[in-house]
Amino acid sequence: MLLIEPLAPERYRRIPWKNGRGELVVIDCEGGENWQSTAASWHFGRTAIVEEGPFSDYSGYERLQVVTKGAGLVLIAPDHRIDLRLAMHPRRYDGGTPIRTLLEKGPVEVVNLIANRACFDIDLRVGEVGAETFCRSGRHVVYAPVGPAQVGIDACAYALAEDHALRVHVDSGAYVTVQAGQVIIGSIHDKTQAKLSHARNPAARTVGRRQRTR
Repeated sequence: MLLIEPLAPERYRRIPWKNGRGELVVIDCEGGENWQSTAASWHFGRTAIVEEGPFSDYSGYERLQVVTKGAGLVLIAPDHRIDLRLAMHPRRYDGGTPIRTLLEKGPVEVVNLIANRACFDIDLRVGEVGAETFCRSGRHVVYAPVGPAQVGIDACAYALAEDHALRVHVDSGAYVTVQAGQVIIGSIHDKTQAKLSHARNPAARTVGRRQRTR
């Protein structure tokens, strides 16, 4: 089964950052807003970083981040740096790592995918014109961060205005082909469901992507 739902900016939620220095625009999510009690299972959202300072503590959560507007973002951890200077190059890190931001070229806008590590596997990929990305069983968000885009999903075309998205539920896998513009694809896979699926069918194998995207 393949279920596709449009997501529009007027329906996005806005949640203040835990550190009080900004807000998260939630494009899609599962669970509540209370991170400390792990009521929030995962969220896919965007936010503007306009000043340097500490990141919120998301201990127990995996975090994927990509710059969509601006450049020069560096995340400073106690023993290393996470280089996000270039737009559209996702990076992965532990949400519990103490982080301070360095803005080498001024404010940036980023997209985050954050999920409870015990419950979910997540991925964040960038698709450009001509890229074909395989989305295995799970939930996916196809988002147009900068300008309009058009994608094909199993031979059907979907046009996206800037800041619009598609929520895609996939049972057995689907291909997303970028026909115009750029998209970010956030993928969320429930570990519990995956274990049940493998228990029912031990011979199941994950199908790979036809063409690798960033």
